[in-house]
Parts: sequence; structure tokens; C-alpha cells
Amino acid sequence: MKTCVPTVKILLLLLLTTSLASCVGYHFNGTTPHHISTVKLAPIINQTDEPAIERQVTRAMRSFIQFDGRLKLVDHDQADAKIEITLKAYQNNPIAYRSEDREVAPRFYRQSITATARLINLSTGQLLQEATNHGEALFEFESDLSTSKRNTQAEAANELARLLFSDLIETWQ
Repeated sequence: MKTCVPTVKILLLLLLTTSLASCVGYHFNGTTPHHISTVKLAPIINQTDEPAIERQVTRAMRSFIQFDGRLKLVDHDQADAKIEITLKAYQNNPIAYRSEDREVAPRFYRQSITATARLINLSTGQLLQEATNHGEALFEFESDLSTSKRNTQAEAANELARLLFSDLIETWQ
């Protein structure tokens, strides 16, 4: 009967796994101007005709700020800065039809949400950055248009949140 003797490969594998496991909680904060480390998200203003689209954008923006990690999202007046977002446009444009003569309902649509965002230093009231961008998503017409577009709003809102937040703090890099 053979006995199992640890080899160099097994020891290296163990060393590698333990060293990687120690990096799990690592958090890197990039440099931020004006000593901004916390941010609050003001209620989003919806100037579009689409009701309640600001809920999807709020969820997406909160999630992206937390995921990004450069700024800590806070809900109270202890924030160093605030992000104000105004939704300017919401569109569902047909991009593909089921026939050449276009006499039938479109099959695919492009959903677009356009917004302007502002990052404001709360201690000075200074506008630090302003950005306008749009998020898009494609969807296929299913049973009815309202259900189809509602199922796609989260995807368009996620892209919008990522682009707006990146535009607001891109100058810090």
C-alpha cells in the first residue's frame, strides 16, 4: 500500500489559494476631488410620458454606485455630495418588421432612456460635474407591447446608470 506524500505542486496550490483568499475583502478607493467620499441620490425627476420609469433608474443607479465602490452611498444628510438625475426622454422605436411592406406590427424595438445627471458638492453647493447620456435595450414584441417594454426597462436603466455615473466621476481618474 502506497502512502500519500504532499508534492511541491500541492503545496504551491495550497499557498496560492490561501493568498488569494486573503484578498477577498480588499477594497480600493480611487482618488476623489474636494474630499468627496460619500454620496446621496436625490429623488429622480421624471419629465417623460412613461409613468414610474424613475423607479427602475433609481434601483439601477443605487446598485451601480454600490457595485462601483468609489463612493459610498448614504441615505442621510451626512453625504459629501449628491447626484441629481432628470429623465428627459423615453422612446420605443421599431427596428425590424415582420414583412417587407411594413403593414404588420414591428417585431423588434429599441428602448431608449435619456437623462441628465449632476454631481453637487453639498458643503459648497458647487456643481462638480454634469452629464447627459442614454441607456438602450432591445426587445422583441411578445403578447402585448406594454408587457414587452416593461420587461426591458431594467436593462435600459442599468446601462443608463452605468454611463451617467461613469461620466460624473470620469474626470477623477
